[in-house]
Amino acid sequence: MLGALAASVSAVGHAQTSTVPDVRFNDDFLMKPRGRNIDISRFERGNPIPAGDYPVDIYVNGNWNGKGLVRFIAQEGKDSAVPCIDKALLQRLGLNFDVLPDATRAEIQRAGAGACVDLAAISESASYQFDMSDLRFDVSLPQAIVLRAPRGYVSPELWDEGVPSATLGYNASTFHYSGHGNSGTQSFIALNAGINIGSWHFRQQSSLQQATGHGTTYQDIATYLQHDIPSLKSQLILGDSYTDGAVFDSIGVRGVQLITDDRMLPDSLRGYAPVIRGIATSNARVTVTQNGNRLYETVVAPGAFEINDLYATGYGGNLLVTVTEADGSQHSYTVPYASVTQLLRPGATRYNLIGGVIRDAQIDHHNALVQGTIQRGISNAVTGYAGTILADGYIAGLVGAAFNTPFGALSADVTEAQASVPHSHQGTTGQSFRIGYSKFLPRTDTNLAVAAYRYSSSGFWTLRDAMLGRDSSLSGQDPARVDRQRNQIQVTLNQSLGEKAGNLYVVGSTADYWNRRGTMTQFQLGYNNTARLFETPVSYNLSMGRQSNGVNGQISNQVYASVSVPLGKSPRAPQLTTSVVHDSNSGWSEQAMLTGSAGVDSQFSYGVFGSHMPGSTTGGGNAQYRSPYATFAGSASGGAGYAQASAGIQGAIVAHPGGVTLANYLGDTIAVVEAKGAEGARVTNGSGVRIDSRGYAVVPYLAPYALNTVDIDPKGIPLDVEFKATSQQIAPRANSVVMVRFPTVIGRSAVISTKLPNGASLPFGATVTDDKGNAVGAIGQNSQLFVSGVADEGTLIAKWGSEADQTCEIAYRLPPKSEDRGAYAHATGVCGDVGIASNGASKQAAASKPIVVESKPVAAMDGAQSAGHAPAAATAAPSAQEAARRTLPATPVEPVAAATAIRPVALAPTFPTLARAANAPLRVPTEVVKRTSAWDDWQPKPAISTGESQPPVDAAPVVSTSYAAPAIEETVASNVATTDQTDGAGRLMQLMSAAPVTMKARVSTLSMVSMDSGAGQ
Repeated sequence: MLGALAASVSAVGHAQTSTVPDVRFNDDFLMKPRGRNIDISRFERGNPIPAGDYPVDIYVNGNWNGKGLVRFIAQEGKDSAVPCIDKALLQRLGLNFDVLPDATRAEIQRAGAGACVDLAAISESASYQFDMSDLRFDVSLPQAIVLRAPRGYVSPELWDEGVPSATLGYNASTFHYSGHGNSGTQSFIALNAGINIGSWHFRQQSSLQQATGHGTTYQDIATYLQHDIPSLKSQLILGDSYTDGAVFDSIGVRGVQLITDDRMLPDSLRGYAPVIRGIATSNARVTVTQNGNRLYETVVAPGAFEINDLYATGYGGNLLVTVTEADGSQHSYTVPYASVTQLLRPGATRYNLIGGVIRDAQIDHHNALVQGTIQRGISNAVTGYAGTILADGYIAGLVGAAFNTPFGALSADVTEAQASVPHSHQGTTGQSFRIGYSKFLPRTDTNLAVAAYRYSSSGFWTLRDAMLGRDSSLSGQDPARVDRQRNQIQVTLNQSLGEKAGNLYVVGSTADYWNRRGTMTQFQLGYNNTARLFETPVSYNLSMGRQSNGVNGQISNQVYASVSVPLGKSPRAPQLTTSVVHDSNSGWSEQAMLTGSAGVDSQFSYGVFGSHMPGSTTGGGNAQYRSPYATFAGSASGGAGYAQASAGIQGAIVAHPGGVTLANYLGDTIAVVEAKGAEGARVTNGSGVRIDSRGYAVVPYLAPYALNTVDIDPKGIPLDVEFKATSQQIAPRANSVVMVRFPTVIGRSAVISTKLPNGASLPFGATVTDDKGNAVGAIGQNSQLFVSGVADEGTLIAKWGSEADQTCEIAYRLPPKSEDRGAYAHATGVCGDVGIASNGASKQAAASKPIVVESKPVAAMDGAQSAGHAPAAATAAPSAQEAARRTLPATPVEPVAAATAIRPVALAPTFPTLARAANAPLRVPTEVVKRTSAWDDWQPKPAISTGESQPPVDAAPVVSTSYAAPAIEETVASNVATTDQTDGAGRLMQLMSAAPVTMKARVSTLSMVSMDSGAGQ
């Protein structure tokens, strides 16, 4: 239990403004030699925090407040350093200085740069907690002294503009067909290039197409420079862009655009939701529900209250507000809630200003344009909006309003337009009226998502219609060829039939035109559901549709039915889908398709299909492989007299300060993850994203202006690499490339079996540090030590108390690295100490008994956990027969590069006879032996004496043996955890686990262990 405590607490620091109470441990429950005391007082005082500057994630009342540097300073009489709460940190904490006592405000004002303020003086209930393992600094403050911020709010000061970078996304494909006397190939590539410098982002989108018999065509899709303006919650775009379409119809423009960006608002302020106001007579709990779902709950003080940060919840449904007073009494009321796109929250403003020339692939003459729109939330019930357009030969104005009523959300607007279209025989001045409606009926679970109607008079031209008409006139064509809409109706209806009864939907639209006869109609009615058949989920879909072109009289009716069944219970089981379609023009057709995926990250997907229609049978398949660096796809199919094949690749290249990194996909806002040495680690934010050989990976999409958590899974990384943290948080600006750095500790991981010079085990739970004072592990059962992040050779210090005789040193040298990334190094040695040597009995024992030092493969290290197979790591008192059997013939004394070197502290008083030996390691050659079955089958073979020079006659005989094996794969039932488990303290706990597990390790040959001799070393 104490070992577990040492492993976990050593990574966590905790401090509060109040004194940490002492926790007393009774060491009588610990297994320790009789008469020996173990100092566990360090566990009674928490985990002291050393003084210094710490780069931390700052949290205020559980909400992330960005990254910063917090200085911890030492205080006299305290074991742990305390944070310096200076003026800059207080401002970061979001304190409402207006409500602080005058004396406190005066103290803060008097504090100069770098001066510390007592957190307890700000509020007696204020506290802090510091987690050193995650570098997380939590501050708890009373809500009364903290500025209120909407839920999900991230301060613009914390938005990360990213690093200088260049990106190139590409999507290339080729398609070949042959049959019926024709053949050809079509190739296509789309490019999306970008350059980021500071908060300016350049983007260029283009495509290249080549087809047999048609040559090559290049298209410049868009080129623009984008810069966000946080103070205005807006985006500035220079170049090609589109108007937003919220008020007027969207159209492409090349010029300058300034537009509000709702993404800069927290989630709780985006979209439309009403402001809830009420009155409480006591400290009351206010609950907001919608259709039985609890959306919001808070506690308010007596008096008037206001809730203005509700999350938008689709198209609505009335809100039930319940106020529960302190005495338990309740009163409730209803707030109407329905939404259309024009509705905004009270006080919210949305605008769009654009100037330039119209950019449309079907319009040859680029006419100048200036357009402006504005929307303003006036109250819970009303949002007003207006806009104007000025263009060559066109002027228009719009005014409208949106209403939130108990009967649903309603919007209505009117547009007056005047167009100048040469050679037009139709009127060029007219009006357009538009009405929108949305309503959710909770009793029947009916959602009338969109219902819109628009009527335009005969002289009304939209902007695009007017530009097409002018373009036709200037090209010598009749502008009457431009279709101008008269009436348009759109309806979308969703009806839930219950949890097990499925869902019904209706989608329809109809439109007619002034300059041609007939009506265009589209209609679809569908039903879908999932049922369980013999514990297998079966999904089915039924639909029917009608398309009618009143201009040419074409009518098409379709009926469709499909059933999908998984072929197994695994989440990756293949899916079989069969479908049947009847078309009024082509008749019946049937199709069957089998789809599935494979791989750890489902990176491989596939599909095969067969279809039949009158006079034709077709079969084919497709496959896709998504690697961390690109996505590859291919397909092939064939039928009676024809064949088809295609291939494609999609990916991206990102150049950043650390180099160039490949990705299989890029969104607008991305992150480059840096984790040096952690090749193979999986970044969980994207499917198939892994750290490459250079220590980088690309997260292909992040939410801009919001808090994103980037997690990394260390499974699969080399054992010699550890993460200081596996989770980071970032709030990027739109279109930025942000660096997310995961610091790593690169060093050897090893299991060391160590004993005291008298053969006794080191106290369980003793702390082990390197020569720089960094904690690297703790002594476990049977005097086993797991260390990580250490050099190939060095000195480790074990300490289990504050007395002089409660510490010792281990000088070590690890064997060469194994080719197996999942293999630990293993060494055995003696921990020497001055205090132990001061005991006369111990001196005599050390001087008269042989020191046995062994080195074994890690795969055979099950003795530390199992009493049935306990290998002797180091002993000072073997039997006379055993000593005689294991003593080797005389060996030459010469310097060697030993696998593990054990250097006792103050060797002369501890081993007086060895102190007079030559100042060089004693080399004892060994011979590789083969493991046959069990642990007891390992037998070292003594080396053959060369008959050369002997050690000094008064030196204690030094016996060194080596257990080694050829590099073989084997499974060993032991208590050593599987090597692909967690690192650091977690690995230590696994090594000390009592439950046996199976480990698959590559057993590699380890060199021998020798002992350095030399006085005073």
